[in-house]
Amino acid sequence: MRAFLIAMAIALAGCASHSSGYARTDGVSVDPLHQQATLAQCKGEAATAPVQVNPGGPYGVVERERKEAAVVDACMARNGYIQAKQ
Repeated sequence: MRAFLIAMAIALAGCASHSSGYARTDGVSVDPLHQQATLAQCKGEAATAPVQVNPGGPYGVVERERKEAAVVDACMARNGYIQAKQ
């Protein structure tokens, strides 16, 4: 079972787009490696950010995810990336 799940994860990762939905604010083409590194840094910042939410229930989870996404977007903006129009 574990081997099947690993194989599925690898197969799906190969189909995934390398674009994460961010564009440079200065118009320079996006370097995928630099953008991925910046996104990972921002996700780490969001995961450790002191976000106060109402504990318990599904609304607390949704609220936390929304606030973490806002921290990621702010961090990416500080580093010169904005959400790309889709």
